[in-house]
Amino acid sequence: MNITCRSLPNQGVIETQLSAADIKNFWNAIEDAKQMKNSIKSELAGHIHSSLKLDIFSPHLSNFVKVIMPALTNKYIETFNGIPVEYHSTDIPKYELGIDRLWVNFQKQHEFNPIHNHGGVFSFVIWMKIPTSTSEQANLTIAKTTSSKGLISNFVFIYSDILGKIRSFAYQLEKDISGYVVMFPSSLNHQVYPFYESESNRISVSGNIALRQVL
Repeated sequence: MNITCRSLPNQGVIETQLSAADIKNFWNAIEDAKQMKNSIKSELAGHIHSSLKLDIFSPHLSNFVKVIMPALTNKYIETFNGIPVEYHSTDIPKYELGIDRLWVNFQKQHEFNPIHNHGGVFSFVIWMKIPTSTSEQANLTIAKTTSSKGLISNFVFIYSDILGKIRSFAYQLEKDISGYVVMFPSSLNHQVYPFYESESNRISVSGNIALRQVL
């Protein structure tokens, strides 16, 4: 008897690790953002301390914008058979993909990002500084006796499976994850759970990639 196992078509996410040089460049861009103090908190869903706009045209970010992100978007298109399905029928005759928004988040303990999605075609997150450990957070009194202790302090995707049931996928964030990138379809729902018992900021970079018409 032959048995065939088939995975049904779906979108996925892709991941990479930034080099030490690119991580340093992002820290320099974040310091510039602190000086500029261009807050975009009111435009975002997060219930967090601060969100500052990053300069896409900063020389610190040139390699990320011009080399790394095009490589990631091309890899996504190659792996998952094109851009997410809602854009397959786009009426833009000729287009390119590019970053149109970039910001840094400063999250304090007890703060959180509720379930939300983004505009554009793709979005991404880069974890720059994680002040806590998932394994340690899961053993705090508030979490260790619950059935969902794998969610505390973590970044989580929320989506429906082929039976219409709600599923989640949590990134178990540890202190050594600095510079790790996850890129995903912008309409994919996600959220960030709060962390506890740390006075340090959790720092992450987020951005959106959009279609731009080529003239």
